[in-house]
Amino acid sequence: MTPDAILNKVCDSIDVLVEAGKPYGGLFPSLLDFETHRMLTELPPPIHGQRMGDRAFPGSNLMHDQHVLKIMYALDRDGYRDAADRYLRRFAVHCTDTVTGLFPWGEHAYWHLEEDRVGDSHRLALPDKAPGTTLHDHLRQAPVWLWEKLHGFNPRCVERFAEGLDYHYKDGEPREYIRHAHVERRERLERGAASSDFPRHGGFYILDWSFAYRKLSRADFLKQVEIMLDYWWPHRDPSGLLPSMTRGPEAPAPMHSANTPAQTVSLAASLLEAAELLDGSPPVLIDRMRKRARAYIGGFLSAPHDPDAGVFVSACRRRTNEVVNTNPVWGSVYGNWPLAYVALIALCIYRLTEDERLLDWAEGAARWHSRTPFPEGVPVPAMDAGLAIELLADLYDLTRDAAWLERGLKLARTLIPIYMDGELVRGAAGIDWYESQMVPGDLLHGMSRLALLATHGDACSLTTNYTAK
Repeated sequence: MTPDAILNKVCDSIDVLVEAGKPYGGLFPSLLDFETHRMLTELPPPIHGQRMGDRAFPGSNLMHDQHVLKIMYALDRDGYRDAADRYLRRFAVHCTDTVTGLFPWGEHAYWHLEEDRVGDSHRLALPDKAPGTTLHDHLRQAPVWLWEKLHGFNPRCVERFAEGLDYHYKDGEPREYIRHAHVERRERLERGAASSDFPRHGGFYILDWSFAYRKLSRADFLKQVEIMLDYWWPHRDPSGLLPSMTRGPEAPAPMHSANTPAQTVSLAASLLEAAELLDGSPPVLIDRMRKRARAYIGGFLSAPHDPDAGVFVSACRRRTNEVVNTNPVWGSVYGNWPLAYVALIALCIYRLTEDERLLDWAEGAARWHSRTPFPEGVPVPAMDAGLAIELLADLYDLTRDAAWLERGLKLARTLIPIYMDGELVRGAAGIDWYESQMVPGDLLHGMSRLALLATHGDACSLTTNYTAK
């Protein structure tokens, strides 16, 4: 299959999504029938590793769709730019006027298309859950280009979101945040038995506040960046690794006693991106951000990875460095990212630092990927496939080693009959519906970037998707 044919397959799916979004002001429905392209009226059972409380039914979730919108702006084919603007204008103007200012997007919140209101994914798993208790969780990093678009359509919604992030802090001392916050209540969540203050989320908020500060010059937003920067620093171990959370119960699994290399390097990436965004001012703060990012990068690389044996550590014991879990190549489940997810974070940082160790790590991950066949009979989420293609495309872009491009095209030819055998991309291998929560947008983006690099090289109009952090 030629690069042009790959790109045409991507555009087939985008065309379906744009058409399906027309009745909803341009917002894409999260679940569509593979054959009819209509929004599903009944929710299919979750695939293995998928939680009911993470799905957006019957609704739309911008955090799932951002990758597709980015393709549309890059290609601008058949009115794509206008359609992407229509989606983001609708969201920015119509969907963001929440009580706290936090957006209905991410892991547990979405926009309910049938009832035109904030949707609560947790109510899919817990139908009796009290109304108005919808939780905000970033899920992924909102990229700067997306913030620029939202600010252009509704500057106040960006400001209110930055203000609303303070609801992620809990009352009481010592200061503690949680990855969840109320969307529709001006109250903080209780401290609970576990902090659930994952490092990656702190990095998300730092980039959000940095963007808001750059646009608005509000000193309180810069102060929030400083506070969050200092939050994790005392919790690093001697190598620079961070635990998944600062406090938790001892049973059944003491997560706070296990280091998380992937979340540590995710925070490092966000710090470096925020430092770039602040553009040299204030210099003392930016220097501190970069120095701490380097310490976290060192921690990530110090974990007991063994690329030759296919061991890429996602969790290891805090005191002994014993491996607890590794990143899978295919078939990721909630709580354990696919290997390509982490390798792309490494490449994101490599672009900002030129630290060759991170390029070597990502190349080792990609080589292991190429040696691991796609499993039969496993509902592998489209995210896994998409990030694998994205990784190979990005390695080609960075190294200009044609072997990476050839591996990417070979993998694309394997994956298209599995996921893109119709006009619409499947949410996972072997299922008969599209579902944005499985992030088929990653697959569309990866395929687009691969095809454009193969055709245009340095003139490729689509940059890498590094939001999976």
